[in-house]
Amino acid sequence: MSETPPDKDAAAELLDALGIDGFVRHLADLQTSLEKVADGIEALGTNAQRQGRDTENLAAHVLAIESVLTVILRQIPVNIADVRKEAERRARNAGSSETGNKNLVSSLAEDIVKRADD
Repeated sequence: MSETPPDKDAAAELLDALGIDGFVRHLADLQTSLEKVADGIEALGTNAQRQGRDTENLAAHVLAIESVLTVILRQIPVNIADVRKEAERRARNAGSSETGNKNLVSSLAEDIVKRADD
């Protein structure tokens, strides 16, 4: 039994006729694009994790400051109306033009003072 080696030219012509070569190129391009998308998603995930850690760190700082302030307020009472005015002034000076933001700052400040009485 004698095996004849495949004719390279005939094989290339068959691939061209079937369009397999172009299909394989498209698959390679698709794989490259998917790899780029995967890299982008990985970067987004990394950034989201970092921002989560930063947010937790900021929240911990706020709670620590509130704790110190609560102890101080228990020793030195303040007028709630003065706190409200100061909170509104600071919100206004910080460029907060929305009424909701001013009310939020004032509400948070009042809440800190009220919780000091607990």
